[in-house]
Amino acid sequence: MTLKQLGRIGTAGALTLAAAGASIVFTPSMASADSAWECYGKQVKRCATVWWDDEADTYRARAKITDVAGGGDYTVKVNDVKLLRFNGTETVTVKSAKDDDGWHSTEDLAGTASVNPCRWPKNSFHVQAKFTWKKKGGTASTKTWRPDMGWGHLCN
Repeated sequence: MTLKQLGRIGTAGALTLAAAGASIVFTPSMASADSAWECYGKQVKRCATVWWDDEADTYRARAKITDVAGGGDYTVKVNDVKLLRFNGTETVTVKSAKDDDGWHSTEDLAGTASVNPCRWPKNSFHVQAKFTWKKKGGTASTKTWRPDMGWGHLCN
């Protein structure tokens, strides 16, 4: 696969993204396989990102949940991870992963298979996952969450 160059979004794409209420992050050509996590939560941190592997030039959705040290001592799990794309009209699932590997004492990480983002060159990508946590002997809390962020990769 050839190295993809980033350009600017056309007016229609920018207006569509603005209407969707999501900011967009463009992946620079010199970025590593590490992508910035979008996170929230204090005692249990829930994070998600669209992960770019610059060597393979692919995207995949990743999510993680962490019991924060000094918090409430929760067991955690993350599953039902989805890589979504917005095509200007609707949001559709590109890849999904159930990842039902159970409860973890400190942190759980899950992700989808990779896709070539240039297959849909004018779309933005998003991540969504289901996060669950509980105190020992307590009732589980669940939140399906998607960062208000879009990732784009303009292709040549």
